[in-house]
Amino acid sequence: MAEALEESTNWWAQELALVEGAALRIEGLEAVARGAFVRHRESLGPEGGAALLRSHELATWLQARRDTDAAWGRWYEVMVARPPEG
Repeated sequence: MAEALEESTNWWAQELALVEGAALRIEGLEAVARGAFVRHRESLGPEGGAALLRSHELATWLQARRDTDAAWGRWYEVMVARPPEG
């Protein structure tokens, strides 16, 4: 029984490391997308609001935000699936 518990805990720890690493990488991609958006916004100046709302940079950043939220959601699912200790 103890071996089975240890095996499930090891599996869980590996899964947690995997999804956490993925979430951190995806979060990094979001930071890059946000930086591109900020640079684009600055290049348009104060009169560029309408163009900014239709920009590829905004769409990319918003998709990256959704991806980050989904990745941390997966991390949460793994966290709550932690096997009992004992």
